[in-house]
Amino acid sequence: MTDLMDAFYTCAKKVLVEDILNEDGEYFSRTRMIEHELKQLNAAVDKSTAQCVDDLVTEQAAIGELRECACFRAGFRMALELTR
Repeated sequence: MTDLMDAFYTCAKKVLVEDILNEDGEYFSRTRMIEHELKQLNAAVDKSTAQCVDDLVTEQAAIGELRECACFRAGFRMALELTR
């Protein structure tokens, strides 16, 4: 079942989630603001600190991806239970 959920998640993420987020003006404005703030921060600090910031942001994004996947799996399981 996990392989099936992973396949559905991959398809949903590539098609549905991206479309939903692109329709959401708040998502677009927040991502642009974060990109702008990161550029300013990286310009204001030395290379070592900039690398630390980049590493933290990358790790935070990975954690968000894991959380997103877990939410999808939970929703998928709930949908399966509702169809029984």
